[in-house]
Amino acid sequence: MNFQYFARTATTATQGKLFETPHSAEQIRDTLLRTVSNEYMFNRYPDWPNLGHIAVDSRTTYGQLWDGVPPKANYMAILFEEYDGVGAQFVMDLISRNHILGARRALSNSPLVQMLNIRNFPTVALFRRDHQQALYMQRYNNQTVKDLDDTITSDMEQGGRRAPILTTTYAPTTTTTQTPLIDCHSYPERCRDMYYVSETDMLKAMRMALLDEVTRVPGSIRGDNFTNLHEFMTLLSNHFPVLSFQNDVRRMRAKRTTSVILRNSERARLVFTHMREFLEGRKSIGSVTADEYRRQFESVERVYASPFPVNSTWQHCKGSSPQYRGYTCGLWTTFHALTVHTYIDTIKDDFVNPMKPLSTIQGWVKSFFGCEHCRNHFMHMTTTLFPLNERRVRHPHDMMTYLWRAHNIVNNRLHGDTTEDPQFTKMQFPAPFLCPTCHSGGQFSRRQIRNFLLRYYGSIKPHNRLADQRLAF
Repeated sequence: MNFQYFARTATTATQGKLFETPHSAEQIRDTLLRTVSNEYMFNRYPDWPNLGHIAVDSRTTYGQLWDGVPPKANYMAILFEEYDGVGAQFVMDLISRNHILGARRALSNSPLVQMLNIRNFPTVALFRRDHQQALYMQRYNNQTVKDLDDTITSDMEQGGRRAPILTTTYAPTTTTTQTPLIDCHSYPERCRDMYYVSETDMLKAMRMALLDEVTRVPGSIRGDNFTNLHEFMTLLSNHFPVLSFQNDVRRMRAKRTTSVILRNSERARLVFTHMREFLEGRKSIGSVTADEYRRQFESVERVYASPFPVNSTWQHCKGSSPQYRGYTCGLWTTFHALTVHTYIDTIKDDFVNPMKPLSTIQGWVKSFFGCEHCRNHFMHMTTTLFPLNERRVRHPHDMMTYLWRAHNIVNNRLHGDTTEDPQFTKMQFPAPFLCPTCHSGGQFSRRQIRNFLLRYYGSIKPHNRLADQRLAF
């Protein structure tokens, strides 16, 4: 009796690989594991688990160990083996946990073995993204997966976080020979995990906006450009997010909000404050040279320990290919976060001018956004197509919803454009898989949209400072 294995690229019934059926379930499993591993090593499908061994040298950073681990998975287990043994099975066994736990393999000659003082193989070590020391390290055995579950649950409970649901089931994606895309209508859980607000993305975007964009044209920054830069720097120094809020309603009957300090953003705010004061010192002149501004900015960011992670990769804003998303995604994310956090910061104030943050953002775009046709479209939209005026922006929460509606107008214009990332299409945001209650009768519910914006842009994934550090050999 025989069985056939059809590779992912197979298109006809004649392309199956014929195997003689082994005599035990274990042998069938081992045969399939070897075959799947060989196919992966040849094709490297990006939506398959990473079955390759970790390559480490003197330049490797802690963050690079996490390449290929889903962004929302805060734990990673590495299996160290002497040869190509149980590692593939180990990675496969943990697929159902990849929303919490990523799995990697390493050989016994890896420098990581010496770092961790591993002497017996196979051994499994468990790490958390924000903690470079192993949380668990034991010989691999039949109880290892349960031990990992118990360690993760205990670690999350000790940190005051909600105990995880450790298993989930994902349906397979459509077979294709091109870069596989996730169908968000069919697999909403998988797509939901790709959407979040990243501190890393916002900090990268702001340094590009305030340094590269502002100093792109040599000469002096003067007139309206000077005023618009000063106003935008003031908005950042007052309301750039430095806290991430999370509502934990599963463990407590009453809603309980916890906050996490965004350390890099705290230091970035000090840079913004210093630069605002620097520009205020030039207000009598009404100008500053681009060179002087650049020198000042670079000097101040060094004083505050370089809070902008220029060498980090984009997180949520990383495109399915390098030409997609990135800076413009980070810019829009920051604009939205500024309106939401301005609203949060001023909610108890007696008088709030909801037009102010929006006109400040508009001013920066008008003066400095380097994409000329993008800038022209934005200005046309906010002055003619969907005018930014007091009729549309009367209440404090309108500062959030105006920018949300404006962004959806942009999405509608760019849908189907060559700049559209096929994985992150220019949909009307938020899609039903992100906020089912936001949609009612084919229309958006304004109240639910306001609540969604507060939740989405209030809960920010902190920058992982360890990710940029080289491993200490």
